[in-house]
Amino acid sequence: MSDSTVPGRQSDSAGERIKEAERERIARDLHDELGSRLTAIKMAVAQLGQGAASRDASARERLQFADQLVDDAIGAMHDIIDDLRPAVLDLGLTAALEWLARTSSKQTGIPYRMLTYEDLPDALLDSFQLISLYRIAREALHNAGRHAQAHKVDISLMHTPGQVVMEITDDGIGLASVTDAATQAGSSGIRGMQHRAAAIGASLALLPAEQSGLKLRITLPVLSPANLIK
Repeated sequence: MSDSTVPGRQSDSAGERIKEAERERIARDLHDELGSRLTAIKMAVAQLGQGAASRDASARERLQFADQLVDDAIGAMHDIIDDLRPAVLDLGLTAALEWLARTSSKQTGIPYRMLTYEDLPDALLDSFQLISLYRIAREALHNAGRHAQAHKVDISLMHTPGQVVMEITDDGIGLASVTDAATQAGSSGIRGMQHRAAAIGASLALLPAEQSGLKLRITLPVLSPANLIK
């Protein structure tokens, strides 16, 4: 019996989809409602600052402090939105993975490279599949940097008729050691990735890399582009 026909698995997948849809709604509300209000406050503070330029230094310092608080609040809001649903996903999975690779490299100093630049048809993945693959990739990059002692990480994204394959390969310490390190640290990263993959009907394989390290392969069955337009 396949996962799609198991009642428990169907319920889990439906529940995850509902939660992701709610996260997306909250992210958009935060951007539209709170974002516009914080921008208005920043503009008001700037106008007050212009009037305070000829007054005492203490007033100017307080306004500068208020302006910094608004900037901090805007930054925190964007961090929350990115955690709920990264805006870069609106550009598609390929662009999102490229952005993730760049930002991860800046944070860890490890070269994260996109080896396959393939734009997937817009309708190939639904919103839940899109964000699930993105979250799996993010967790895999985190594990490579934290547990695998990797020096480089390669990301590839391939589309063949009937499936999308995403691979993340590192040159770290290997499968057994990575699993042991994650377990000893109390990490649920691998279990979380397996859960996300199952929720979208994908398979997740942890394989030894060709030379050294670990290859994570996600295979997601999808409709072909020809079927999508019918």
